[in-house]
Amino acid sequence: MPIGTTRVKVAIQSSWKGKSGVNWRDAIAVIEHDKLVIRYVKMGEVVGEDTFSFSTLTDIGVRIPDGIKLDPEQEHFGLKFYLETRGEVTVILTIGKNLLIYDEKKFKDFIHKFFEVLINGSPVKIELARIRGGALNMEAKWIDGTLKILSYKSPKTGKREINIVITTQETPPIPIFSDMEDLEIENVDIDGKTVSAWKIKHFYEGESVVSYLYIPEKKTKLYILRYLLRYGGGNILELLLKAAEEFPGIKMEFQEELERELKELEELDEMEKQLLMALYSGVNPLEAHEFLGIDERELEEIYDRLIDKGILKIVRIRKVVDLTKNGKKIVNKLVKYGMGML
Repeated sequence: MPIGTTRVKVAIQSSWKGKSGVNWRDAIAVIEHDKLVIRYVKMGEVVGEDTFSFSTLTDIGVRIPDGIKLDPEQEHFGLKFYLETRGEVTVILTIGKNLLIYDEKKFKDFIHKFFEVLINGSPVKIELARIRGGALNMEAKWIDGTLKILSYKSPKTGKREINIVITTQETPPIPIFSDMEDLEIENVDIDGKTVSAWKIKHFYEGESVVSYLYIPEKKTKLYILRYLLRYGGGNILELLLKAAEEFPGIKMEFQEELERELKELEELDEMEKQLLMALYSGVNPLEAHEFLGIDERELEEIYDRLIDKGILKIVRIRKVVDLTKNGKKIVNKLVKYGMGML
C-alpha cells in the first residue's frame, strides 16, 4: 500500500559510472513502508522501474550542486543508497514546469513523508528536565519513548507547528526540538552502560530545562539532523554542527552551508538588507524610498543591483518588484542571523 506518490523528474547517478552526465527522466515516485519505487513514464505509459530499499539508504536530503540541477529555481531532493551491484547511488528528485503534470505542494508533502516513514516509531530514551532552574532534578529518570513527527502547539510561542516530538506512556508528547536553545554531546550512564547522548537545553513547562536524549540507532540520528536542517528554524545550523560529530561528511557539509549562507549575507550592504526586509514585510516597492529615507534614483540603483543578483524580479514597469524564491530565503537568513532590521 503506497504511503505517498507524486509525479517527478528524476536523475540517478552511480559512483561506478561516474558523475559527469545527468539524465533527467519523467517518473512517478512512490513511497512504501520499506522502499522507494521509481516508475519511469514515457508518453503517459510506465516503461520500467527502479526499487531502492530503505535498508540500503545511507543519507537523505543531501545538498545538490546548482550545476547539475534541472532548474536551480526549483527544489531538488537527493537520497543516497549503497547497492552491492551499483555502488553508491544518488537519486535526485525534482519537478518540471508543466503545472498540469507537476504539483509543487504535493512534491513538498511527498518529501516530508520520507522523513515520517524513516523517523516515526524510532525508539529513544529520555531523561526529561534533568537540570531545572540551574540545579539537578533528582526526580528525573530515564524513560522509554518513540519519535513521531506531528502537529502541536508550541509551549513557548503558542503557535501550531510540525516537528519531531517524543511520545511516552508517562508524559504528553515532548517537543524537545521545537524550542531548542543549545545542544551538546555527553557520555551518560544508562543501566550501568556508558553511552553517548544529546544534552539538549529547551523550553518545557514554562521554563528552560536541560534534558538528555539517547538515540540507539545511528541512522535515526542522521534522519533527525537532516529533518531539523530542512524544517527547523532559528540558529539550528550551528546547533546541528555540534551533533554531527558521528558524521564527518555531513558535518563538513553543514559547515560549508553555514559559511556559504554567511558569505551570501555579507555580500549585501546595509541598505540592501533594509530594503529586502521592508519588501518582505509588505512595504510598497514604489514607496520604499520614503520608508528608507533615500531618493528615488538611489532606490532604482539598489533595485538594479538586487535584480542582477537574482534576489528581486521585475513584475511591472517602474521597478515594481517582488522577491524571488532565493530572495525570500535570504530574508529568512537575515532574520535567522539577526542581520536585518526594520
